[in-house]
Amino acid sequence: MKSFAKPLSVLLILAALILLGWLLLSMLPMGFSTDLSVIGTGEPAVVLVHDHNYVESVDLMDQLGQVRDRHPDAMHYLVADLNTPRGERFAEQYDVDAVTLVLFDRHGNTVARSAGRKSATEVEAWLSDHLPPF
Repeated sequence: MKSFAKPLSVLLILAALILLGWLLLSMLPMGFSTDLSVIGTGEPAVVLVHDHNYVESVDLMDQLGQVRDRHPDAMHYLVADLNTPRGERFAEQYDVDAVTLVLFDRHGNTVARSAGRKSATEVEAWLSDHLPPF
């Protein structure tokens, strides 16, 4: 019986690690680029300052995703993930926290910032107000 205990323990640990890896990957921003170097390259960009530990941040990502699905070519849709050094630097540079949208014009100038939870309709209206025609 003991001869099966060690291999079984190893298999259970391996299965738990695979499950944990899958969960962590599923929490990453899906469908959003984290390449902030595209800001100011001739196309407007909106950056979600994101922390997957905040329900509001995950919700805002979902709302922005709905806007992106309706207007895929309108601008770059980007994420500054606060759980990465690059995301932390972005937040420090623009003095913003999680659950914040930062809008840039095509030259990379900051156009507007908006903090807090919003519906997809509110995000769309905010973008339209600051970057017509949207």
